[in-house]
Amino acid sequence: MRKSAPSRETEIALVIRSPRAEQIADAIAQLKMLGRYRLAPLQPHLLRDVYFDTRAGALQARGLALRIRVVNAQKFITLKGSLGRPEQGVANRLEIERRWSRAAFARLARELGARGVALARADAAYRCDDPVGTLTRAGLRVVQARVTWRRARNVIGAAGRVHAELAVDTTTFFFGKQVVHLHEIEIEAKSARARIGKMAQQLETSFAPTLQRWHGKLATGRAIEVLLKRGTLQKLLDDRNNLTPKAYDRIEEDLKKARMIVVSDTTLIVNLVAMGE
Repeated sequence: MRKSAPSRETEIALVIRSPRAEQIADAIAQLKMLGRYRLAPLQPHLLRDVYFDTRAGALQARGLALRIRVVNAQKFITLKGSLGRPEQGVANRLEIERRWSRAAFARLARELGARGVALARADAAYRCDDPVGTLTRAGLRVVQARVTWRRARNVIGAAGRVHAELAVDTTTFFFGKQVVHLHEIEIEAKSARARIGKMAQQLETSFAPTLQRWHGKLATGRAIEVLLKRGTLQKLLDDRNNLTPKAYDRIEEDLKKARMIVVSDTTLIVNLVAMGE
C-alpha cells in the first residue's frame, strides 16, 4: 500500500518455525481460500529496505523507524511510529510513506524535527537518485539492510470486498558477509472491519504447530545481530542460513530479557543493543 498522508497500519506477523519453513511458505503461498475468504494473487515483488537512525539512536529512543524502500525500481521514504501496545500479536502503527522526492524528504525532515530529531544540512543533502546517500549526508547512519521476496494475496470477502493483504515473506538480512533468512506471514488490514485476528487463527490451526505470532522485522534483525556479535548465531542456522526453531526460541528469550514485548519494535532495540555490548 502506498500512502501520501499519515495512516494507521494494523497487521499481524506469524513466523514459520520449522525445519521445512521454505516448503510451508510455498504451501501457504498457493492457498486459494482462507476460511470463508477468497485469496486473489498479486504480482510477487522484491522489497529492498534500508533503515536509518542517528548515531545516538534518537529515533529508536522515540519509538520511530525511518526507512528507504525500493520496489519495482520505485523509491519510497517511510516513517513509522507505534500507536500503542500490541494486543494478541496485533501491531498498530502510524505510517507516513511517500514516493522519494525533494518534497517527500522535506516532509519527513519536518516530521522528524517535530519529534525532536533535527537532520543536519537537510536542504543541501538531497539527491534525487540517491536516497540512501541523502540520509547519510543528513547525519543519519544505516542500522539495518534487508531484502524481502514477497508473495501477496488479497483477502476477499463478500461482494468482492478486499479485507486484508496476506503476504508470504522470505527476508534476507545482511550483516557484512553473513546472511540470514527469515520466513514469515504478514496479514495487514485493508478495511476498518477486517478481522485479521481470526484470519491468523485460521492459518495457525491449518499449519499447527509451525506458526507463531512474532515481532517486526526490525527488532528481529537487531536480535540476530546481537547473536552474531556473541558468536552464537551459526549454531542456530541450518545449512542454508535459515533460522531454525531453536533460533526463534533464543531470539524470543532475548527479546523478553530486553523487555521487548512492549510498545514498539524500536523501543525494544535499545535494550537489545545494550545486551550485545
